[in-house]
Order: sequence, then structure tokens, then C-alpha cells
Amino acid sequence: MSTPTAPSTQHVPAPARSPRAGLALTSWAFFLAVVLLAVAVLAGQASFVALRGAGTSWIASLADSLDGLQPETWVGAAGVVLALLGLWLVWQAVRPRPRTTRRIAATSGIHVRSADVARWVNATARDVPGVLGTSTSVSRTAVRVTVRSTGSADILDDVRAEVSHQLSAFEQPPRLTVRPGEGQRS
Repeated sequence: MSTPTAPSTQHVPAPARSPRAGLALTSWAFFLAVVLLAVAVLAGQASFVALRGAGTSWIASLADSLDGLQPETWVGAAGVVLALLGLWLVWQAVRPRPRTTRRIAATSGIHVRSADVARWVNATARDVPGVLGTSTSVSRTAVRVTVRSTGSADILDDVRAEVSHQLSAFEQPPRLTVRPGEGQRS
């Protein structure tokens, strides 16, 4: 006699997160890291001089050389520009990064880049009878297909139907525009 087994439950993993673009501030971050390293060296040298009790720190020498200067209007303007630059850098560091892919409506979490969407749409449109060639441009919200055909009036409708069917696989299908190629009539 066999023992009954519990029905197996399938575990569906959570869908993958959408890939995001990289940070645009990598060169700025390097520059700021060098500046902060220089400030750290100055502070370290001042701490070393204070700990030894002999010598003059570079920061104190710099402050002494600036003593006696009169206020200038360009210093205020430079301060405002630097403050705005600092705020812009902070915004660039914390702003949401743009998505680089579109998500397919599937439990596995498949993501497709815009260039791959364009290839997919081109292949689909070229498979329609009467289509001689296509070109596709993809933006964040729309897909535009330009079709060169044999001239039949209903080819554009056939291409629109086929491509729309393929794009319906996305969670948020993009807006589709199908237009005739150069020298073609619609």
C-alpha cells in the first residue's frame, strides 16, 4: 500500500526588476573624489602639525595669505554658481534612473531593449506578404514603422495588425504608427 503524498505546489519566483540606466556622473564623481582627497590631505597635514605641536599647517598658511583681502562681488557670484552646481550634482546622484527596457507580460520577468524591439518589429513587418523593406524607430512611448511595399492599399493595415499583435505581449504596449515609405502612396 502506498502512502498518499501532498500535492506539489509550484513556487513562481517574483519577476525580475527592470534594468535601469547607469549613473551619468561617473566622471564628475571621479573629479569630486580627487577634490575630497586633496581636502583630506590638507586636514591630515593640519592634524599632524597639531599633534606634533610644531610647524605650520597648510590650511593656516592659506588663511594667513587670505587675511586682509577686501570683499569682491565676483566671490558672491562664484559662490552662487558653486551652490547651484552642488545642488545639480546632488539631484543627479539621487534622481531616479531611466528604464532601459520594456517588460514583457510574463511571470518570468523578461525585459527587451528598444533596439531589440525595433528588430522584432522589423522582422514581423517584413514577414507580411507584399512588404519589400521596413525601417523602425522606437521611443519610450511609441513605435514608428516605415514600410516599402509593392503598392497594395491594404498592406499597411496588414502590417499594423501583425505588429500590434506582437506588441500586445508587452505589459504596456507602445503606441504604433505605420506609414508608407518614401515615394509610396498610403
